[in-house]
Amino acid sequence: HDSNELLAAVDLILRTLLRLKKSVYSGGSRDVIYKQVCSLLIKSSAPSYSNYFQPKSASVKIQHQRHDKFTPDLISSLRSLLLFGSNGTSEPIPPDAERIRGACTAKDEKCRADVLTKIIIDFIASMESRSDKSNQGRLCSRFVSEILTVPLFTWKVNVSSYASLIQSQGLKSPLLVDFIRHFSNTFTNEVSDGRIASVLNMTDISLSTCPAPPVLCLLSNVVQIGNKCDSINGTIASKLHYTAAAEYFNFVATLINVAPLGTFSSKMSAVEWVSNGSTSSPIVLSKVVIEQATVFLSDSYVRSLFNCAIDDEVLMTRNVIETKTEKDMKQENDLTELGSASVASLAAKEAMVDRNRRFWQSSKWAKKLSNFISSAGDKMTSSESSKPGPKESKTGKGKLMNTSSLSRQLANGKGSISRAVTNAVLTSSESDSSKASTTKPQHAYSISFFFALCRAYGTIISRWGGNGKEDLVRRVSSKASQVEIESASAKLEPCVTALLNVLCFSTNILSSSWAIIQSNPKVVSNLYSVIDVNKGSVPIRALTCHEARGANKGNIGASLLLVFVTCLCHTLMVTDDVELHEMEKPLPKHQIRRCILLLKKLLYRAVCLDDVHNATKNGLPSNHLGLALISVSSKVMNDLYSRSSRKLLCVPKLWIEEDLLEVEIRRCKTHLEYTSLLASPVCRICPFLVSFKRRLKLFERIVTTNRTDIQGSNEQRNLKRGIMVKVQRGRVLEDGLIHLNNLGRNMRQRICVNYISDVGTSESGVDVGGLFKEFWTDLSALAFDPNYALFKVTEDSLMYPNPSSKFVHGGDMSIKLFEFLGRILGKAIYEGITIQPQFAHLFLSFLRGDHNYLHLLTDLSTIDKQLYNNLMFLKTYEGDAADLCLTFTVANDDFGVTEQNLIPNGADVEVTNGNKRRYIYLVAKHHVCDRIKEQSDAFTRGLWEVIDRSWLRLFNEPELQVLI
Repeated sequence: HDSNELLAAVDLILRTLLRLKKSVYSGGSRDVIYKQVCSLLIKSSAPSYSNYFQPKSASVKIQHQRHDKFTPDLISSLRSLLLFGSNGTSEPIPPDAERIRGACTAKDEKCRADVLTKIIIDFIASMESRSDKSNQGRLCSRFVSEILTVPLFTWKVNVSSYASLIQSQGLKSPLLVDFIRHFSNTFTNEVSDGRIASVLNMTDISLSTCPAPPVLCLLSNVVQIGNKCDSINGTIASKLHYTAAAEYFNFVATLINVAPLGTFSSKMSAVEWVSNGSTSSPIVLSKVVIEQATVFLSDSYVRSLFNCAIDDEVLMTRNVIETKTEKDMKQENDLTELGSASVASLAAKEAMVDRNRRFWQSSKWAKKLSNFISSAGDKMTSSESSKPGPKESKTGKGKLMNTSSLSRQLANGKGSISRAVTNAVLTSSESDSSKASTTKPQHAYSISFFFALCRAYGTIISRWGGNGKEDLVRRVSSKASQVEIESASAKLEPCVTALLNVLCFSTNILSSSWAIIQSNPKVVSNLYSVIDVNKGSVPIRALTCHEARGANKGNIGASLLLVFVTCLCHTLMVTDDVELHEMEKPLPKHQIRRCILLLKKLLYRAVCLDDVHNATKNGLPSNHLGLALISVSSKVMNDLYSRSSRKLLCVPKLWIEEDLLEVEIRRCKTHLEYTSLLASPVCRICPFLVSFKRRLKLFERIVTTNRTDIQGSNEQRNLKRGIMVKVQRGRVLEDGLIHLNNLGRNMRQRICVNYISDVGTSESGVDVGGLFKEFWTDLSALAFDPNYALFKVTEDSLMYPNPSSKFVHGGDMSIKLFEFLGRILGKAIYEGITIQPQFAHLFLSFLRGDHNYLHLLTDLSTIDKQLYNNLMFLKTYEGDAADLCLTFTVANDDFGVTEQNLIPNGADVEVTNGNKRRYIYLVAKHHVCDRIKEQSDAFTRGLWEVIDRSWLRLFNEPELQVLI
């Protein structure tokens, strides 16, 4: 009558039979009985669940029956109890589970489940002492695949039942990791190839009855259990078992790689499509199971993990980051020799000077580093294993490190470093170990833990970061590849933004990961196989995040590089030019230049060599890791190239890959052939790899061949008559507006000018080009005159649209004039006529059609330095921003001051320390973009009618100014 007494009796009997009691009777017939009991109660091979539970009817209510041929053991009985309850009618995921949580299972059933769970775990653990490794591995695999795939397992049993899984075992791994290791070894091929879901499919339930696939349930349960284990959760650094934690997070990374896309999606309902023969139907995934998995992304959890994984003293981060090689010093000297020359003047010089010498030679810093490290690799490994655990790092636990002081001293010639980076990396850490704290952690530091975290969170970044779906290089549209790419989200999910905020601003991951990329032998070797087509046959787009296991060698370097590049991209979004150039944040400039060299090589291979050099690899499907790496690398390089167009980060030749597009341009003859080059990956993704002179040549050929097709030419004796325009010399702008503004695309046709004198008679002379050029030069001079109130000028005499133009000329007329001015500029470029306007950088960004809002503060500094200084003061203000009495409003001075809300009811929203960054962004966006957007859009509409938008994408802003 007392269920507790009954359970205790059953527990005692089972433990006695399975020899789990301290006093064990053995010998004689007892051994025979023991073997027989084991074969009946805990079987080493999983049963066929298709013969176990079958629905009694087709009704919605879940009812199951057991076939007589099936004899359950303890593991299958526990699974049955957890899924369907004691009477077989319960639902695997109760409808109200989200509300009742731990009470989703009846109390008596939870007690029964506790007894079974603890007996099974204890029995499997006891097999190690009996040296029964083979059966232990099979039972561990059964426990993982049959019990840990039960939805809400950690709610259906008490923590005490699986406490032995998470208890610390001294120098040994916790049992949870042992179970995972045995499972991974049993299914080595499936785990290494990303086919783990194939070994988890149980036939006793379906997605229609349990809206959570086994891989999602396993991920949720492993995350929940691991979160309670001090040896792997990073909450207490001194208790962290680095190698065990590495195994655990590598397994989690494998599960994340195949988890449903809805796992970390922001959609209200995550859907999984289930195949029903010839058709598929959607199943809404369980929110409560997904909620359990998202614990993996909680801010505090991520922060504690990475702060434990990053030990900058052991990694020697500061030495690697601050040390400059001879190549770094030479690049600095080359940049210094350019002095204060503007980027536009350098571009103009390149356009005029014929350069036959090589622009760039292969970077040798990483190769030398690899050679030094490879020769001492065995020595390093043996010394690392014999060293005691280092003390916990005190760096990288609150914000980005400022390591720029030494770099500034070197740049100013006030300091010196006697050891190169390679020597710094390979030097023994005796001096560091002498300073180590007497309180040592239990387990030695291992960088494999950091690598495993990068695999796990790098997989989340590649799948849910919005960059792993689209194949930028190949523009894949085939169905087979589409299925492969569908495993990644097309947009940036909020969870990834939150993850990047923690990584970038609460850890030192940026400096540490970049130091590892340059100094760790394994990573250096991996990255050589990524950037060098002769050392790695797999195209970058097909790189995977699979763990190195069995025949699969893995590529941790690719995952680490993805995490670094994504964090750099995220950090640059909130880094202004003052921080980058003067404060050397987020990295010293010589390290930024090294990054440029590495990513240049990566992009060059991705867009120019892959699938050409290795034709046999064309059939390899693209993977989200490789696609994300290409996409994010191009974003970082475009951002840095844009910043370098304002103030040089490096000499222009550092961006260029020699002879790119030279052969292709020489091969083209027609306009169609030239424009087809614009669709090439290098022109779409990274045009900066091609020299400005060669891009300018391509642009001129595109325009010239198009003009010849439309207007004809004297050389081919097919010059067309063109459009006749009569213009009075005193009414150049007015007559031009009347006769030309409605031509649209016809502005590309030949225009013949006939000047009319003041008395109304035609001037003598036939226009063969000279009169038109004179007319167009006069027209542009009048139209772009700041006194006409369409444009304003900065302190540097650079022009941008006047926000008040609509009050001077009227709203409709102002837009009409800006469209006309766009056509004037387009026609001047089309005909090769040089005109005088020098445009501001922010306006040139609009003309290219890709204003990305990343450099608003820098743009603002060019048009209103006082406002810029005020915003920078607010940005760095250490007091309470509320004391400044600011609200989310802005004042516009358009022939009288008016106040405008930056957000709905902005006048009632106070600026605080929590929202001041948003306020700064909105103020800058208002002045740089919003106030001139209408005029800029009108101007670009007129410009793009004459000059295709895709033609202008070849150039950055200073280069576009040279073109004009």
